[in-house]
Amino acid sequence: MQTLSPEDVKRIRTSLAKAHALAAGRFHEAFDRQVDVEPNDRIRIHLEIQASALLETAEGVHLRGGRIRYHVLGDRTVTPYVVDGEPVFPHFSIRRTPAAIFEYWLIVSEVLASPTWTVTKVITQPGEYDDALRRMREPQIVRAIPGVLLPSVDWRDDGTIALHATVYTRAGEERIERRTLLLDEQNEFHFHSRELIAEAKGGVAV
Repeated sequence: MQTLSPEDVKRIRTSLAKAHALAAGRFHEAFDRQVDVEPNDRIRIHLEIQASALLETAEGVHLRGGRIRYHVLGDRTVTPYVVDGEPVFPHFSIRRTPAAIFEYWLIVSEVLASPTWTVTKVITQPGEYDDALRRMREPQIVRAIPGVLLPSVDWRDDGTIALHATVYTRAGEERIERRTLLLDEQNEFHFHSRELIAEAKGGVAV
């Protein structure tokens, strides 16, 4: 198992923050003078601008070709794609390093734009853990804080890659957990398991 360094995490987060700033500026440039754009078209274009910026600033993640586009349905369900009708995941090229695997998870989570991700925060240091506890409604600590909050990665014999990360989420239930996700050969993450660290009463429906 290989644990990311604090410097790796800081660099990746800085890259994502730069992408968000670029996307915000480009979105305003595109829409400041337009008032007749349909809401779903606004969402679609914003997501496409953001996906482009995320990949522009990434170091270990790229598209093999094309660009990410979106279908946005009437209920605001979004589906990203590079080739219409195909899953988006195989179109990514990911450097096989722990930092790039973590970076890809953050980027693809943003690209998928699920309601769950909007109420989830990654925890990588004790100060963030303490802040999450302060935000929680009547928190109950289930187990002691793990020795290492930084993300870690290990390569498994079955060809998958396991990413271990600590998150604070309010999706359904409010909790802090150490989550294990498996990255398959098609570049799709699958939930594997979790270790509950703390829980509370502040969950939201998603």
